[in-house]
Amino acid sequence: MEWLKDYFASNFVLMLLSLVMLVIAIQRFRQHKRISLCTIAVITIAVLLSIASRAQEAFRVSGSLYGTLTMGIIGYVLRPLCVLLLILMSQNFIPKKYIWLTFIPAIINLIIYLFSYIPGADSVIFGYYVAPADGQLHFGGGPLRFSSHIVAALYLGFLLYISFSNLRARHLEHGIAILICSVFVVTAVTLEIYDSGGELQLLNVTIVAGTVIYYLFLYMERTQIDTLTGLFNRETYYRDSLKMGEKASGVIQYDMNGLKYINDNFGHLEGDKALTTIARLILKSSKRNMYVYRMGGDEFIAIVNSSSEAEITKSIAKFKDSLSKTQYHCAVGYACRKDNKESFIDLLKRAEDKMYQDKEQFYKNSNFERRKADSI
Repeated sequence: MEWLKDYFASNFVLMLLSLVMLVIAIQRFRQHKRISLCTIAVITIAVLLSIASRAQEAFRVSGSLYGTLTMGIIGYVLRPLCVLLLILMSQNFIPKKYIWLTFIPAIINLIIYLFSYIPGADSVIFGYYVAPADGQLHFGGGPLRFSSHIVAALYLGFLLYISFSNLRARHLEHGIAILICSVFVVTAVTLEIYDSGGELQLLNVTIVAGTVIYYLFLYMERTQIDTLTGLFNRETYYRDSLKMGEKASGVIQYDMNGLKYINDNFGHLEGDKALTTIARLILKSSKRNMYVYRMGGDEFIAIVNSSSEAEITKSIAKFKDSLSKTQYHCAVGYACRKDNKESFIDLLKRAEDKMYQDKEQFYKNSNFERRKADSI
């Protein structure tokens, strides 16, 4: 039981963080299934890694060749998976139909290390042998023993790519959160690689701590998102308009036509479907420097940064072209800043006026009866 006491003493922080994170992930499982599953998997793997590391040393001292080798394989195979799971926590960055591709490097890594069970594989991959001089197990490894490091580096590189992509796009805070977690994991890996004595055990705790930070950030970020459409919500709009409204180059306002009619005649589920469709098309037609918000009901707005009027009109044209292929209708108005003296309120007023002109034109030129439509 002495080894068990030593294990918990040296991994107390890891166990504490893991327990807290598991409780949070389980409590939030229904709201955030994918994030919670990845979090639980990361915590489980990190704990298994710490156990495998301690068990490997115990097997080595006892002279168990295959026990030592098995624990080593577990460590080499599971570490890259932790980074992969952090990537998968970035929910919408990878389309669902392509997620399986991200597992290919991890599967190749697993196959490589399973070949370590073949006698003599230590000269190519890694393994242990009994030295005649002292009768103790000693490590032997070839070039393929770095497979785990290469795969982990690939995943870390992709994780950094995600963070910088978010920094350049709409989610500055999201990008910074991933970047911080990535830097700490890279630092822990580097320190352990150059620790010739093998005394540093930083990576497991770092992975769990990074996961805790990232999960809590994602949970906080969800409070900024409209739950129906996935766009930023009204509260986030007010915050962002104060931060960048006076520097915005333009504003686009969207207002759906006929939502009340759909709700009254076909039910609110059809109304929700209409709103999510319009939100998806707005986002799809928007450039990276356009921040899109659902203001409530059937109203949407985009704050535009560093874009010309031509780029704004191109975005609106793309949206209207996509919308024309659906059964829904939406009024759109925009305004570009004339000079630095124009206030954000005036910019909004001009965009709103154009939007209502577009709405009036729609009811004037269509067979859609205005009295059947929603309040405009």
